[in-house]
Amino acid sequence: MSITRAEPNGKRLSHVVVHNGVAYVTGQVAADRSADVAGQTRQVLARIDELLAVAGTDRSNILFAQIWLKHCVQDFAAMNAAWDAWIPEDALPARATVEANMAAENILVEIACQAAVA
Repeated sequence: MSITRAEPNGKRLSHVVVHNGVAYVTGQVAADRSADVAGQTRQVLARIDELLAVAGTDRSNILFAQIWLKHCVQDFAAMNAAWDAWIPEDALPARATVEANMAAENILVEIACQAAVA
């Protein structure tokens, strides 16, 4: 059994783990938390692109995405606009989006995903 862990964050977690042909990307939040939800979403998606590349895959291979929004009703459309511009139309993953209390007051969106590794 082979497990590859990359982008460690101290002693708590790896930002991406690959096992059995699947890359698991941990929940990502924006670095610039002064941005609105669309801006934060774009930052998060760019970071996911980086982590998927480390794992040897890309957004066209995402199997499932989990999205947490601080204000789901208020921010769902803006988050989706950023998501729709990013995800390939012919590679739509399964997805869940929920409202959640965030780890910090200025985090508006967090996204985690799993992707196939070719």
